[in-house]
Amino acid sequence: MESQIQDIPVFLVTNTDMVGYTATTMVSVVKNTKHNVSFYIMDCGLSDFGRRQLRSLQDKFSNITKMAFSRADLKRFEGLSVWYYGLLDAWAALLFPESFPEVKKGVHIESDTLVLDDISELYNIDLEDFTIGACVDIATHKKEEINLDCSKHIYFNMGTVVIDCLKWRKQDITERCINLGKKYGNKFFCLHQDALNIIFSNNKYKLLPSRYNLAERKDHILIYHKQFNEAYFINEWKHPVIVHFSPNKPWRTFSSFYSINRVKYFEEWWYYASMTPYYYGLQNTFIAQRIKDEIKGMRGNFDNFGNSMLDTLPEGHPAKYVVGEGQVLINDSLICTAPPAEPQVTPQPEACIKKYRRYRLLGLPVLKVKISDSGSRRYLLFDYLPLMKVQIRDYGKTITYKLLDFIPLLKIRK
Repeated sequence: MESQIQDIPVFLVTNTDMVGYTATTMVSVVKNTKHNVSFYIMDCGLSDFGRRQLRSLQDKFSNITKMAFSRADLKRFEGLSVWYYGLLDAWAALLFPESFPEVKKGVHIESDTLVLDDISELYNIDLEDFTIGACVDIATHKKEEINLDCSKHIYFNMGTVVIDCLKWRKQDITERCINLGKKYGNKFFCLHQDALNIIFSNNKYKLLPSRYNLAERKDHILIYHKQFNEAYFINEWKHPVIVHFSPNKPWRTFSSFYSINRVKYFEEWWYYASMTPYYYGLQNTFIAQRIKDEIKGMRGNFDNFGNSMLDTLPEGHPAKYVVGEGQVLINDSLICTAPPAEPQVTPQPEACIKKYRRYRLLGLPVLKVKISDSGSRRYLLFDYLPLMKVQIRDYGKTITYKLLDFIPLLKIRK
């Protein structure tokens, strides 16, 4: 079957702000795929220059046979729930089958993914009689507000989706999703993903192995579906095909949303980014954003601010101020929150406790030393001004000293 595949259609959504991430994903596809690839891009606001930059990849990679663009009509989604930066762009993924009628079957991957193996392996999966194939969203545990029973339905993630475009068009999936978006409004936490899970509820889709959409996330769905246990994901991480940077974004942070560990495949993402026309811009933006995030984190006594993009969500979104597992940052103050009451999760009351040492002179604060669970320390003059950060990683095997919290001075590896 695979030897007959000449050209693999890949769907992507992009805009001017995220085009560098899209280009990185595209490079990772063609560098790791032996067959030809055609990219079908839903344009949510690219400039002519942006289109030319993406097309320039065809000069570098001989297995890119086609690059087609379709300008997304975002007015169709007006009034629906929004996502990062208050934009409607995520909904544009619903437009692929109707925008590119020549495509019978395609692979949709989001622009915060990295392909590490031949994507033909995914494309050639038999969807049987299903319209789509997708992987479980392990971070989901409750969808009662949209009448979706996740104890029966395995909620899937949109980072990677294989689409039978013929069936999609016949079933009018696009318009049905839009109507659901109007019905549920801001109750849609994950926009089109929620809509598609309702349409294909009771597992009326092809469940794909998680190696095609692996993300560093907490395994909440295990509460309902025991097959997604630690052993299952340890095995899937041994041979990842597609890594989904959710919530961690390697173009913004080193550190994971859930720990002080380095984001998985951080270096690999930057390796593929270096082959795009956007590399130097991505580098400069990363440095500027890290400085900005460090300052904001300093104000809230939070070590790893900016390890996701949840802070860019619009006001009123339930995840707007979430900065870590069980942590929110409101008015520059770190607040620990309890785990969800339903379904029951084993509480971890010590997870958010912050340890301090304060030194005073004549009753006035001189120095505060903030100590994390890993032993890392931040030294703050007058309880506020950053002097030094001593960051301990890998259980004490790596110690990094940073002046003013972000200027690297010394790294010691034991």
